[in-house]
Amino acid sequence: MFIYVVHLTVMHRPDLQGIVMPAIYEIYPYYFYNTDVIRSITYKKLYDPKFGFYSNGKYNVVYANYTQSYPVDYYNSFYSEEIISYFTEDIGLNSFYYYFMMDYPFILGGDKFGLTKDRRGELYWYMHQTLLARYNLEPAGVALPAQDWLLSLLSYWNGVPFKSRDYNYMTSDESYIKVDWINSWETKIRQIIEAGYYIMEDGSRINLRLPESVEFFGNLLNSNIDAVDANYAGYIEVFSRLLLSGNDFNAYKVWPSALMQFETSLRDPRVLPAVRAFSWTCTTTSSASCRATTYDGLNFNGVIIKDVAFEKLVTYFDLFDADVSNVLPMQTTDKYFDSAVLARQQRLNHKPFSYTMNVMSEYTGKAIVRMLLGPKFDRFLDLQFYKKYFVEIDQYLVDITAGKNSIVRNSRDFYRSAKDRTTYTELYKKTMLGFNGQEKFVLDMSEAHCGFPDRLILPKGWTNGMPMQFYFIITPYTAKPTYEQNVEYYDKSFSCGVGSGMRYYDTLPMGYPFDRVINFSYFYTKNMYFKDVLIYHSDEMKMNQTF
Repeated sequence: MFIYVVHLTVMHRPDLQGIVMPAIYEIYPYYFYNTDVIRSITYKKLYDPKFGFYSNGKYNVVYANYTQSYPVDYYNSFYSEEIISYFTEDIGLNSFYYYFMMDYPFILGGDKFGLTKDRRGELYWYMHQTLLARYNLEPAGVALPAQDWLLSLLSYWNGVPFKSRDYNYMTSDESYIKVDWINSWETKIRQIIEAGYYIMEDGSRINLRLPESVEFFGNLLNSNIDAVDANYAGYIEVFSRLLLSGNDFNAYKVWPSALMQFETSLRDPRVLPAVRAFSWTCTTTSSASCRATTYDGLNFNGVIIKDVAFEKLVTYFDLFDADVSNVLPMQTTDKYFDSAVLARQQRLNHKPFSYTMNVMSEYTGKAIVRMLLGPKFDRFLDLQFYKKYFVEIDQYLVDITAGKNSIVRNSRDFYRSAKDRTTYTELYKKTMLGFNGQEKFVLDMSEAHCGFPDRLILPKGWTNGMPMQFYFIITPYTAKPTYEQNVEYYDKSFSCGVGSGMRYYDTLPMGYPFDRVINFSYFYTKNMYFKDVLIYHSDEMKMNQTF
């Protein structure tokens, strides 16, 4: 609770902006590393009092595996979540989810903290849909059956293991009334979707057939303070997490599972379909009342994407060291920065890549480029189904001139991604050196807490190349509404801009243009481009370590 409150305070008080806290996996390693890692550290400390000091060099390292064994046990791991544990248990991915929930906590009012300016409801829905799509892009992810069990190998700081969900898990007889509650809330949401409007207490109606109405639904599903009537739809996410964990809503003492901690939720992919089940239905063909995006809303007169050329796309596993010194009790803090214990783990990564986009234009001015990655499919009409698997991995502002334009973009510049965090001990040393004038300290947001892990932009490839495709669309850059123009700009060198209203280039819906039903009679305009690619995987192990 203390860690939770401190994060909220530092992230949302204006006078604390710029303070950099240790990564959450350094503060609380128990939520990110399996029990065998924690025990290995404590045992080594017991038998070797010098364990953990810098003077020991590589001896300070403890190797950390995922739930999956190496090599994969065919009988125990085939077609189970363990095959992609390198993704679901990635400390960077789970940290990203935790920080998102801290940036937009359901307990804080959007008006007071500026969260409504960031379209918090729409962002909540879109972030979960994006995570589910990215999960399904993994080679085995989309083929895995929906698992109803979760074997967690995590333990809390006091040694109590996380609660696991049993195989063929069934809710207890006492919990069926809670299942009825959730079903009734879902029914209510579906009913107002079908009706196309929501009646407010004063008798006014909210038109749910407008693209911007997704903000209303996102707040409703999140049950945050900005929701119009949280009691109407209940607290679906919170209660679903409890129910899938096998816990009672009204219990005074609860044995928490991975689903009940934001830091560990993504280890159980059930959290994603559970949220997506209530997603905005305009993204499906079943909702006839939702209009497709018009031709004028898609086309950009005078702008034509001629072709896009990519460098070779290669994924690999590297070894990464994270500081887990907090596992060991410190007798004194005087020598804290003279010691460190590192957990070394295999992690998915990719080689940096660039692409060149050639554009012919009759237009001169600013424009927005959106870049999405999705699976390769055979028929263009199949896009209606596969669009839910496309993930937006970049969006940026460009200056276009009349004539031929050559746009070059490197993967390290993608605006949604961030590099690995520097360990806090190293960051502290750099800060003190800068403070004493011995070294220049540069403010750098390339390791921002709000960024998606750069390493996970590409799904794990195949040795002979996994077929995928990128989708590009260029749209006009339009000035934002007056109420957003008056918002104070934030300093991108040290702030993520949460609550500033300036995190987006335009007001187009998130997931555009795949946020609506596709009308194939005019969908494929000249300012769009599909690029087939192959993603290769190399078995060569890379080293990315501290010592």
